[in-house]
Amino acid sequence: MLLIGQHERVLIVGPTESHHCLRCQTETEFAPQLRYRMARIDLLFGFVYQRRYELACTGCEHGWVLDTESMDQQLGGVPIPFRHRFGLPVMLVIVAGLAVAGWMWRQGHGGC
Repeated sequence: MLLIGQHERVLIVGPTESHHCLRCQTETEFAPQLRYRMARIDLLFGFVYQRRYELACTGCEHGWVLDTESMDQQLGGVPIPFRHRFGLPVMLVIVAGLAVAGWMWRQGHGGC
């Protein structure tokens, strides 16, 4: 059975900062985070189709959207795990490799 779905993940990407939260009406901690959505096939192979950086209140998650390019540069790359970013291309390479191996095996045993 093949499982297909989508998932949203949030990664904290730096130390918290103290700011006034308009929703909580108090001085609170805000965490820089990366929120991304991904499609998944069989819970192992996936690909990211949307991502954004936010500075969000740790209490209510209200906050600001940060510039993606400058955050990527500041962090030295995109901190999304390899299997979430490149899972689908890896799956396609594995399937193609198995298809080629099967074809070669049939060619080798075709004369018997």
